[in-house]
Amino acid sequence: MALSLNLDTFSVLKLQTEEGQHYAFEHLNDALAVSHIEDVVRDLLSKPGLFVYILSVFPNATSMHLKIIDAFPSDPRILQQSSIPPLLSTISSFFFSLPSDIYHGDESRTIGRYKRYVADVWPAMAILSSIAYGTTTARNTMVFDFRERNTTVTAHDATILRKLNIQPPTESNIAEILEDVMAMISQILNFFLALLSDPRFAGQCKDVYFGASGGQDDEGEMEVADILPLAHTQAPQLEATLAASNIDRFGEWTILMSSTATKHLFQWRRGDAKMAECVLKKIRQLSRGQFSGNNYKMLRGPSHGIPIFQAEILSNLRLVYQIDCALDDDGQAERQVVTVYGIYSHKELDHIWPWLSKLLHGRGKEYRKRCMLRECGEPGKGVYHPATFPLRTEEFVTDQSPIFTHENGSNEDFSWLMSSKYVKLSTAYLNGLRAEREVQLPFQLTTKEWQIVQCPTSCYVIGRSGTGKTTAVVFRMLGIQRAWEQVSGVRKPRQLFVTRFPVLAAKVEEFFTSLVESLALAGCTEDELRSIRYQIQSTKQQTPRMVDPLNALNYRPGTPQKYSELSDHDFPLFITFDQLARMVAADIQVDDPNSYGRHDTIIGKVINDESSFISYEVFKTSYWPRLRVTCQSSLARHFGAWLVFSEFMGVIKGSEKAFHSPNGILDRQTYVNLSHRTYPVFAEDRHPLYNVFESYSKLKYARRGYDMADRTYAILKALSCNPLKGQPVDYLYVDEVQDNLIIDTILLRMLCRNADGLFWAGDTAQTISAGSSFRFADLKLLIHRTEVEGNVATQKSCAKPEVFELTVNYRSHSGVVNCAQLVVKLITAFWADSIDTLRPERATLGGPKPVFFAERHEAFLASLTGDQELGADQCILVRDAAAREQIKKRFGDIIGILTLQESKGLEFDDVFLYNFFEDSTAAWSQWRIVLSECSDRDIVPSRDIGASPHSVLLSELKNLYVGITRACKKLYILDGSRNSGPMRELWVKEGLIDVAPPGTDICQYVQKPSGPEQWAASGYKLFNTGQFQEAARRFERAKYLRQHQIAEAYRLREVAISTLQAGERHEAFVAAAEAFVQCAGDTLDAEKTGFHREAAKCYALADRVHKAVECYIAADDFSGAAEQYRKAGCFDEIVQILSRHPEKITESCRNKLLYTCVVHYSNGLRPPIPLFSSLESELTYLESQGLSEARIYLLESRRRFLEAAEVHLGLGQRCGAIKSLLKDRRNPDALQRAVNLALDSLWQECSFDKPVQDILQNRESDSYKVLNCVRAIPLERLEISDSGQIRFFCAVQKSPFAEEVYQIGEEFSSRGEEAMALMAFNVFSSQLATLHSTRAAELDIFLKRFERYIRLLISIVSNEIPFRVTDSKVMRVFGIVPSHDRSYSVMAGTFLHRKFLQNRYLSTEINDLLMAQLQAQLQAHLRKKLQDENNASLTSRAFSTHCPYSIMHGCYCHKKHCNQQHERRLCLNAASYNMKINLHLQQIRILDLMFSVVGSHGERPASMTAALDRLYAAIYCPIYIEGSNADLDWNSIRNAAGCIRIVRKWIQKTIGYLKPTGQPTNYTSYLMSVIRVTCLHTTFGGDCALREYVSRERCRVSYGEPPSTDDNVSADIVASLTESDAIRGVSALRFLLQNGVRMDLLVVCNFAEEVCSTFVSSLHPFGLHNLLVPRSWIMNPNKPVVRRDTIQSFLHCLGRLMNILRSGRAHTRFNVPQDGEPFVDLILARMCRMLCILGYNVRDVGLSKTIAEILLLPTLEVDDPRNLSPRTQRQIFDLRRLCLETILALDDDSAIQDLIHLVHKNGCYPASLISLRIPRLVFEDVADISRRMNRAPAF
Repeated sequence: MALSLNLDTFSVLKLQTEEGQHYAFEHLNDALAVSHIEDVVRDLLSKPGLFVYILSVFPNATSMHLKIIDAFPSDPRILQQSSIPPLLSTISSFFFSLPSDIYHGDESRTIGRYKRYVADVWPAMAILSSIAYGTTTARNTMVFDFRERNTTVTAHDATILRKLNIQPPTESNIAEILEDVMAMISQILNFFLALLSDPRFAGQCKDVYFGASGGQDDEGEMEVADILPLAHTQAPQLEATLAASNIDRFGEWTILMSSTATKHLFQWRRGDAKMAECVLKKIRQLSRGQFSGNNYKMLRGPSHGIPIFQAEILSNLRLVYQIDCALDDDGQAERQVVTVYGIYSHKELDHIWPWLSKLLHGRGKEYRKRCMLRECGEPGKGVYHPATFPLRTEEFVTDQSPIFTHENGSNEDFSWLMSSKYVKLSTAYLNGLRAEREVQLPFQLTTKEWQIVQCPTSCYVIGRSGTGKTTAVVFRMLGIQRAWEQVSGVRKPRQLFVTRFPVLAAKVEEFFTSLVESLALAGCTEDELRSIRYQIQSTKQQTPRMVDPLNALNYRPGTPQKYSELSDHDFPLFITFDQLARMVAADIQVDDPNSYGRHDTIIGKVINDESSFISYEVFKTSYWPRLRVTCQSSLARHFGAWLVFSEFMGVIKGSEKAFHSPNGILDRQTYVNLSHRTYPVFAEDRHPLYNVFESYSKLKYARRGYDMADRTYAILKALSCNPLKGQPVDYLYVDEVQDNLIIDTILLRMLCRNADGLFWAGDTAQTISAGSSFRFADLKLLIHRTEVEGNVATQKSCAKPEVFELTVNYRSHSGVVNCAQLVVKLITAFWADSIDTLRPERATLGGPKPVFFAERHEAFLASLTGDQELGADQCILVRDAAAREQIKKRFGDIIGILTLQESKGLEFDDVFLYNFFEDSTAAWSQWRIVLSECSDRDIVPSRDIGASPHSVLLSELKNLYVGITRACKKLYILDGSRNSGPMRELWVKEGLIDVAPPGTDICQYVQKPSGPEQWAASGYKLFNTGQFQEAARRFERAKYLRQHQIAEAYRLREVAISTLQAGERHEAFVAAAEAFVQCAGDTLDAEKTGFHREAAKCYALADRVHKAVECYIAADDFSGAAEQYRKAGCFDEIVQILSRHPEKITESCRNKLLYTCVVHYSNGLRPPIPLFSSLESELTYLESQGLSEARIYLLESRRRFLEAAEVHLGLGQRCGAIKSLLKDRRNPDALQRAVNLALDSLWQECSFDKPVQDILQNRESDSYKVLNCVRAIPLERLEISDSGQIRFFCAVQKSPFAEEVYQIGEEFSSRGEEAMALMAFNVFSSQLATLHSTRAAELDIFLKRFERYIRLLISIVSNEIPFRVTDSKVMRVFGIVPSHDRSYSVMAGTFLHRKFLQNRYLSTEINDLLMAQLQAQLQAHLRKKLQDENNASLTSRAFSTHCPYSIMHGCYCHKKHCNQQHERRLCLNAASYNMKINLHLQQIRILDLMFSVVGSHGERPASMTAALDRLYAAIYCPIYIEGSNADLDWNSIRNAAGCIRIVRKWIQKTIGYLKPTGQPTNYTSYLMSVIRVTCLHTTFGGDCALREYVSRERCRVSYGEPPSTDDNVSADIVASLTESDAIRGVSALRFLLQNGVRMDLLVVCNFAEEVCSTFVSSLHPFGLHNLLVPRSWIMNPNKPVVRRDTIQSFLHCLGRLMNILRSGRAHTRFNVPQDGEPFVDLILARMCRMLCILGYNVRDVGLSKTIAEILLLPTLEVDDPRNLSPRTQRQIFDLRRLCLETILALDDDSAIQDLIHLVHKNGCYPASLISLRIPRLVFEDVADISRRMNRAPAF
């Protein structure tokens, strides 16, 4: 009876005790005894971590292990239903989660491989089972029924099978495949169960169940990783880790097997295993030093060179070998070794080895001596020990050609002997032989290569093509990997290999992997070797896979999408820079829903939109045709798309200087100023090139593209703000670094945390990728500066990086190498800074010199279209596509023609360089000038031509270098142009080429016809470099139809990409897509998916969405299919995919698609299949993804308005919240909540003293939007305060100066809402800026309102009105909000914020302090407001005087920006006069309020004096037309009594401020002030001891006469104005005119008229009767009688004044306004009028004569003043008439009736009518005059 486990027995609490553990183990033993192991395993797996822990501590774990293996089902269907799948998933996931440093050897990689296998095997097994079985059978039985089995495999199923490297099964192999899969699962299960019993993992197994590891995170893992040392640092002798292990039964001699020997031995193993054992037996003898007898027969003696030996295996089979010298394992010495060249028959020993012996002799005497030495081991037995020697300097003599000429004249190339790779015979080698598996083992390196491999620091490796750079990279990586495997207690090193090219990355990874797997063979058992051999024998020979070589972004489909997702199991990682950059970018743009579908940022485009990436191919086809139109003719002619794009990317955008420039781009001036030596190509064309660059940038922006420099710059800028996610690598290897931008290396450097783990390899002379433009010297400086300056998070190396130069070329011979080296010498000689200068490159072999054909060669090309054709390893290189088209047009289609650009990265045996010089952009003179400057012996430039127009030669020489170095064996230069002469001459002079004799037939150099395999191999080579057209032709030539079809499809794709016209482009992509579909249909292997994916991409680019979807689905790429649906807007189809195929879409893509669908269906549409199981789950998703709008819509559609409003509020969208609340018409609380939110929002933005109207009228402000939301609310439904506030904001939005705003403020005040009232009044008073043009009546109203506002402010500041900061309305107005712990917070930007900037939170206990601060702020605000209002009033036109020019001429003045009033004279009436005075008086009232509360005593005197001066100027106008004090009507003055009282007070105070000083200017100013104050005093009345004050000694101004009590000018002024003392007034006036400087002309004029009015009653013998006088003169008609001499003195003063005014020098005595001529004219007119009035009224002949003289009238002729002659009387009459006419003329068009005709009532003295325009005033006595003037007295 089965016993179920009681899992409580295995609780953590019980297992922690020894007793509980013992009981649990007994219970488990009982269960195992009676229950099936299947049930026990399931019970243990039901509790997470229990099985792992129990099997690690269970005493009978081995027995349990065996039970599980024994119960392993043999039926795959039963296996799938058993406990094995969850068991394997559990334990594989457990071990995969552990740090890789805990494992030994290759365990980590094995676990990773097994983990992926476990994840992929079950779907594959289900497919295989459905094919294999017809019926279901009992457990542990397998019955095959093939009768009704369908072996057709769908594309989806084929994809699943390919993950396990299983080809679609057939009827014949389905059972075998299933057996292999079952065996593999059993092997994996056994492996993991054995690991569980390993004591190393006991702690981790316990933690996984007890929970200790549950709290660990990635950060903890990183900390452990940081603590553990690296393997390399623990085992510095890196080369020792590459050493072959000892071999049983082999001796001390190391055996080096050549590639040929290995090939021979493996052939014998496969064909005749016994014969292979015989060969090994012979090799074993040689390893023991048995050099005697038939083991030691010399093929040639020492006289012929290095001896080559043969060892007899059988009678007709020989082992050819040599006693050689090679580096020892430690790399510190040389040791004799046995080098095996091959296994040959006796006939094959006749001609090769003499040549090889002679060739080896060229290595030098020392080498020959060491090879000849023998150290005897056992005398007489022919046994020798290997000798050891110190390291030697390698010598190369390369005259010997590898071409062997047979007796019949045929040539045979034996260069393979020297270029062969020699590996040590080792256990791994022999196990590979037993398994019949070709091995890839570490081969012999040179001394220089060993130095690179074991270099303990970072290094830079520079070498031309074929010098072993990549080999050094791989061996260095392998050594570090092996060191980690062999040393315990160290963490696994993260090694990253980066290159620009997918093919190179794939080849290097394949090489590295094969090395690792081959070395792992050393530990295989015999059973494992048999299994490997069986797998190899059962696997069909596969053709090379043909995948897109240009797809650098998706080169590794299985690589994580984010850099941070890389684990130790992914390393070593081989990747392209493009894919690496996208992985880093994916971490920068986190999985943010807001970024879904956003391709507007460069980071977003890098991740999601590879179609917008501008590669060189895209630039050449899509951009350059348009840009070349903008190029100047010379620029377009000399430089093609390649050089222009390289300059854009490598210099303007991708250089270090550009990286530190704004936006990562050099500005024009910086670019132009770059060194011509360092950047010589466009040295003379930088301005036009920058114009092209600007055009390119605009076009790129318009097309929303980005290039490689944009990508790297965007990533670097993002990383400068946010750290790199994920662990940095320990070792970074960058191969062909010159093909990257210099800024790319900054990003790469940031990825490596080990400053000594950097490896940079490349050669700047052979840049393949467009855009590169830097040298290694630049790279070294950049890396150094990056580390030192700390601009990026990188560690600085303590050791100086090493620089290695590899100068030995292993791919070509000296003939080609020396020819190319001369070109390099030319470049470095003339442009030393353009490339890195290295030691001369050398070859290991000699070879034929290049042949130069200086004749025409049309016959050669014509012959290639006939029966003859180039061989598979031959090619013709032309300059560009145009040259190829020309050949095609003339001679037809010739196979094997490539452009220089296309040939980069390729190598051929023979190269025909065709018309390179003839098609050169450099002229003959340029070639000649450069070469003529070279000396006879060496190339030393006599002058720098880097900055000259000849810099075009730099690009030409680089292209020439590319063309030459494409040849491995033979180079033929075909060029008969004049341009070729200089270079041909130089080559001949240096002995580097042979010039073909005239008439030489070039066709003889064409290879013999190549076989299909050669054509196919050449086709693969061209295909892998992206030369699809030529590859297709070669596959066609090889009759490889499938390969031709594939290459042709890729060719069609390239044609489509280069097509510009939209319609043709779409058709081209459709053609390419159809070709890929056909390729997929004819393919049965793993390439099918790739072809379907390529077809899908082409269909997508052709906008054939549904076709693209079909192909994506066929490729099992449902993510791509869904993306196409998304672009087409087919969201229903996306939902179908998400529902039916969720497991086939990556999680990130699934999230993105779900997000997109949710957004689409969030506007009321419903998907065909519900996206969520419930409303709450949908709401939860919307909240998690930040889809607030959709969430709100969903809530509102369910009438959950309050929740919708809360979502709005969470987003800061108060307006949206208000709208949601207002939709809830059933809930009154919602309305109030909406109103509260609205008012809170409005007050937050529109608090006290903010520009409220600007905010409310700004359509982007929240307040504007909120106000629009609440505008439609019925205000009657609201509380009166709330409705008032809404009305207030609405009114302010319309106009803050409207009466409605003020009235609302009054309403607030009437309800006791003083804070609200203050706000309203403050807003209303903000119209100060508009006062400039405000009319007087409007200004009067404003001043009234402003005074109300000021008085309210004063009441608050003085605590007259209760004002508490805790009041809700006060808090709203002043931006005070409640905070935590009964505190308050002052919002930023508010009225109080600056005061509390350092103390933002205030507790309720200090409310008094807050109130005090508020009052202080309000007091300061009050002061500022008053000052602003005063300043605004002063600049207002209503306060200004009238323009003198306008008054005089009745029109506008010509002065620009005149701020004075320009009223018509008829409009200047008493009302306007009184209004102006009223304004001044109201302003004085306001200022007095300020002085009473916030006025400063220091500022008060000046302010008072200035205000009184303005009031004086308003009352005493420059001319009577504006009005006079006679027009002053106190009834027109608002609050006249209060105004008069304040003015009297001010006059009293001002008197105290007045005092003269010693300077004339100062006492003149003092006297002016005395006149003003006295006049104001006479107008406003009141008690004022003015005369007493000015009589004081300190106020005295002396006339300069002998001191007396009456010697006081100021006292005389006061007496003349207050007592009508004409004598003293004349004296003061005379003093002023004689001594005054910078006097106020208006004051002097007014004073003169006041003095004149004192003797008005003395002008006529009848007193006041029949006088014509201004009304202001008789305001006080009680005038004393003045003597004639006083009047005469006055007239003399007037005459003096008139002379000054007429002279044009008024500014020398008076303060005249700028451009004051009109003002002086106005005063002059007033003085003339006054004299005319005197002249009309006076009856004294002498006075009349004086007046006439002053007025410049005809002089009166007076003989006898007492007895006037008729003539004199007539003259006097004429004078009076002329004066009257003048007076009337001056009063013309004046609205103010200033003149009055006084007539005594008794009529004793007749008075005729003067004028109808002059009223008559009939009086009885003097008092009657005052009564009839209707003048109200001052209060």
